[in-house]
Amino acid sequence: MFLKHAQYPTIFVGLVRFVCPSVYRWRMPHRLLPLLLAIPAMYACRPATPVAGVPTPRAEPPPLPAACGVPASATVSRAGEAVVDPVATFDTAWTIIRRSHWDTTYNGVDWVAVRDELRPQAVRARTRGELQAVLSEMVGRLRQSHFSVIPQEVADGASGGSTAPRGGGALGFETRLVEGRPMVTRVDTGGPAWTAGVRTGWVVETVRGCPMAARLARLPAGLEPRRVGLMAYQIVTGALAGSEGDTMTVGFRDGRDRPRPRRLTHGAAPGSVAKVGNLPPLPAHLTWQRVRRDGRTLGIIRFNIWMPVLAAQFDAAMDSLRTADALVLDLRGNVGGIGGMSMGVAGHFLDSAYAIGTMTQRGSTLNFVANPRRVDTRARAVTPFAGPLAIVVDAMSVSTTEIFAGGLQAVRRATVFGTQTAGEALPSVPERLPNGDILYHAVADFIGPSGKPVEGDGVMPDRVIPLTRRALLDGHDAALEAALFWAARQSGRPLAP
Repeated sequence: MFLKHAQYPTIFVGLVRFVCPSVYRWRMPHRLLPLLLAIPAMYACRPATPVAGVPTPRAEPPPLPAACGVPASATVSRAGEAVVDPVATFDTAWTIIRRSHWDTTYNGVDWVAVRDELRPQAVRARTRGELQAVLSEMVGRLRQSHFSVIPQEVADGASGGSTAPRGGGALGFETRLVEGRPMVTRVDTGGPAWTAGVRTGWVVETVRGCPMAARLARLPAGLEPRRVGLMAYQIVTGALAGSEGDTMTVGFRDGRDRPRPRRLTHGAAPGSVAKVGNLPPLPAHLTWQRVRRDGRTLGIIRFNIWMPVLAAQFDAAMDSLRTADALVLDLRGNVGGIGGMSMGVAGHFLDSAYAIGTMTQRGSTLNFVANPRRVDTRARAVTPFAGPLAIVVDAMSVSTTEIFAGGLQAVRRATVFGTQTAGEALPSVPERLPNGDILYHAVADFIGPSGKPVEGDGVMPDRVIPLTRRALLDGHDAALEAALFWAARQSGRPLAP
């Protein structure tokens, strides 16, 4: 069954009241509350092809070097522990999907036949890992994003249910898969990486002595390029994770492919920690700035996740940037979050109650309608920002980010720059299974204003600007620069003196 209301942060209901009062006044059925959770796909990203041969493991690539072992500080796996009552866990997971999947054809899958085939394998499971493999095979048969089984130790953290984030430190740089290699695409000025001389365009070759190429070679064959990029990001980011004060050696290659080993110490992670339901704690941070281009004043807002803790910060950023000639929202790497926030944020840019999409659950429909913002954070009367709006996205822009960007693009309120988004926009919820693992599953479909699903295709930018190593080595953020150039040229306001 759906999560109890008490399992959601009370701030969520307040958020619904604040950013989309029309939805709250509609007395949204209790069962629709979870539909507003489009949780990040990094906890649910699945290969395009389900794992076969369960519970017998499939053939593995060559062993990784010893240096690629799990660090001692990482969460200890419980996969080898004896499983207790695996049938109850399997039946619970199967039943949850049977009654909550919005499509009674289960994406063309005979769900009863899946149960009949895989249940005997669950009966034979002797360890938690074997059962998790059976469950993963089951949800993989749907061939849809946002279906996965999260081991209890991953969801709860190594301290037995602690809500403290695993890791929590930051090295101050981001990576993407560029031209087939994990590459530094952003470096925070003043952060550990910047201080150590790391620059954009450098290739991440090793982490703690583990060759990243060896790790990436283990990705499933035949994946669609966006999935490869998403999974590569997860692998590299996971390898680089650590707590504040942890030190590690990262081997880079510079623009001339010369080795550049750097000893880096994790600093404090920016922003705040957000916790939703049974998912692991998630870091949330937002920044904004003013820049000048061609005599215009432009505002840039960047945030990494749609969580209530950032709602007030976004409102404050809009207050500060309301007089700018144009705005750019940099949503690259924004992995989703609370779907309902998209309605409130869209209201900063739409002066009417436009529908930016429709969410369909079995037997229920919810229109995502922008809530025009008529007052600022000090209760002063304002009108939604009417200047040019650019949105920058990439393959790591997921879930709620796709709902928001695709919706504003479809109603012709924003021009989108960058690369095609992940196409993983199914609203989802996490539910605890009898064995303690988490079944993360989609409960609805989302259709954009154009009548097309966001799932699969994602958002295709109006101006496609791929990442290239040459631009990164030259210090250029091509997608952001293109968005700023466009925003400055589109502004019809008189030039500032």
